[in-house]
Amino acid sequence: MDTSSRKNTSTFRFKSPDISSLKVLCSKGVALKDNKFRANFGNIINLLIEKVDYGDITIMSQYYDAPLRCFTFPDFQISPTLEDLERLLNRSIKEYNPFPKLEDGFCLTKLSLTLGINANKLVDNWGVKGSIKGLTQKFLQAHAWEMIKKGRPDFCSATLALLIHGIVLFPNMDKSMDQLAVEVFLTKNPVPFLLADFYLTFHTRHEKKGGTFLCCAPMLHLWMRACMPQSGPFAENKLTWPQRFASLSANSILWYKREWDTKDVITRCGELSNVPLIGTQACINYNPAILKR
Repeated sequence: MDTSSRKNTSTFRFKSPDISSLKVLCSKGVALKDNKFRANFGNIINLLIEKVDYGDITIMSQYYDAPLRCFTFPDFQISPTLEDLERLLNRSIKEYNPFPKLEDGFCLTKLSLTLGINANKLVDNWGVKGSIKGLTQKFLQAHAWEMIKKGRPDFCSATLALLIHGIVLFPNMDKSMDQLAVEVFLTKNPVPFLLADFYLTFHTRHEKKGGTFLCCAPMLHLWMRACMPQSGPFAENKLTWPQRFASLSANSILWYKREWDTKDVITRCGELSNVPLIGTQACINYNPAILKR
């Protein structure tokens, strides 16, 4: 979707992957309230039912401030944080290294055990598309349906989680899971990688003054809904999206809710400082350093 809402705006669009087959698989193999799935993979399943309005996040993308790495409005600045995504995905940072490093080699054995797929079969289906390696959506979905027939919901859930990683969280390839998505899936902690992907994508697109955002649009939309006002001009359907965003102020943003209570906040990792941005209302919004892939 193309949008020109402000002076000197760039033309942006978001990739909108087809997740209809994932929804069907989910309805047959994993219940949306499956506590075991959520315990193993967090709330990533919620992203399949998030009704994304690409108009609002496309307009919001125009407010991204590349030098400051945040969204800058007339009297406040805001940006997604590790703590924000941790809360939305219900994936505790304390249980994992918040700044993990991907392994140098692809762990085929670990993936084989996790998905319940014979290692040789994985090798045979580990294809190359251009310069990118990975597994096809068709192959993984066929395996998930086979696991449902064999009464192996654990392997079906793991395969569905991998499909969500490749199609929704990191939509780098059409109908395929690239090696990066597979490796992130094996870490069991997509939070820091998602955050890094947001900043890298927004920074790169704004530097090039346009293009397609290859990041998780449902996650960005979910975060936006969590902090945008639920009443007033922004929530009124009478206004256009540019008018709604123009109506925002530091007083209207949902900076904090009691249910968001965070006891531990990451302020530094080695030499990297998690520098806070302090707005006019003395609200602090942490802006983590960009993590390189």
